[in-house]
Amino acid sequence: MRNVKLIFDRKKRSAQTGVGTIEIRIYLGNGEIKFITVGTASPETWEIVAQQQTIIKKVHQCEQVIKSMNILGEDMTIKNFNRHIYIGTHPEMSDNPRYFFNGHDQRQYFVDFCRDYLEYENLAKNSIKDINIALNSVEASGILNTFADLTPKKIRAYDAWLHKQNNKSDETIHDYHKKIAKYVRILYQQEMIPSNPYNFVKIKRGTVKDRIPLSEDELIKIRDTKYIGRLERVRDLFIFMAYTGLSYCDMEQFNFKKMAFEYKKIFFIDYSRLKTGSNYFTPILPPAMKILKKYDYKLPKISNQKLNDYLHVIQADLKINKNITCHIARHTFATLMIHYDISMEKTQKMLGHKDIKITQHYAKLQHQDIIESVEKLLKKLK
Repeated sequence: MRNVKLIFDRKKRSAQTGVGTIEIRIYLGNGEIKFITVGTASPETWEIVAQQQTIIKKVHQCEQVIKSMNILGEDMTIKNFNRHIYIGTHPEMSDNPRYFFNGHDQRQYFVDFCRDYLEYENLAKNSIKDINIALNSVEASGILNTFADLTPKKIRAYDAWLHKQNNKSDETIHDYHKKIAKYVRILYQQEMIPSNPYNFVKIKRGTVKDRIPLSEDELIKIRDTKYIGRLERVRDLFIFMAYTGLSYCDMEQFNFKKMAFEYKKIFFIDYSRLKTGSNYFTPILPPAMKILKKYDYKLPKISNQKLNDYLHVIQADLKINKNITCHIARHTFATLMIHYDISMEKTQKMLGHKDIKITQHYAKLQHQDIIESVEKLLKKLK
């Protein structure tokens, strides 16, 4: 039997989340088996991902450790295997108690802890995917390997490594740090590491690009354009989000019978957001109701990535000089509500925002709103 082998989706999660973990399985004898997570991928792409040099290098390292243990005549135990792996990362370390903190071995793999913790979090599919992308970057950097590596110096080194990646903006890098810092904070709060290195490191946030919502005229243009096939379904889903304010993940779980009710011939959605758990209460405006009736109250299914890809096709086709995405539909809904004099507080409840500042960011005042307000002012001004 081969001692070291790459395996995929041991815990059978890909059917539910779309991605599974790539692990190195090490047989050590006497029933002892160690698993090391080295990445995540979809069932279709995992064999390609497994060819990455960082993964191949890790497999080779494990094979060399097994070979060394055999030559030295050591007992094939997880403890002995870990000692070789961690000493390879930190040559100064041994079984000396000073390398433990509150009984926690500081040679434990940080990413392993993150993924184990992630398994028990009730997060949306897209959130899990985004966190795994950040964790993959940690593994690829080779800098934050163990608990002992969670120091301000190495956090800065990881940040510098991220900045060397050509396709990473300051905003994206800040988001990676935000996700990683969450698990570092959990380790510190559970007294598994002596300090939180992020308390001593300032990460550049970067400039967030403004998302420009569509005007009502642009929405109508999209509504009135004839499409067939997939583009028609994509357009319809965008219109449904733009006239309800639902995010992609909330639209994906939308169930008319379970989540909607009628009051004086107006349908409302009364539910909680998948991402944050906060309650929202929003109308299903006529264009959105028309979409529901068209599909017998069961919306078509398409992935977030594909939906956004085809929305860009519609954007180009209609020559709309704005970036059209699922998230823009939500911004557009907020702006539309403010345009029709729905208060910021009521719009906040419709969107399910916990903080009204987020609603204020979503709802953009259009030039036409200002023009109309000034015209009204001039009529009254003495």
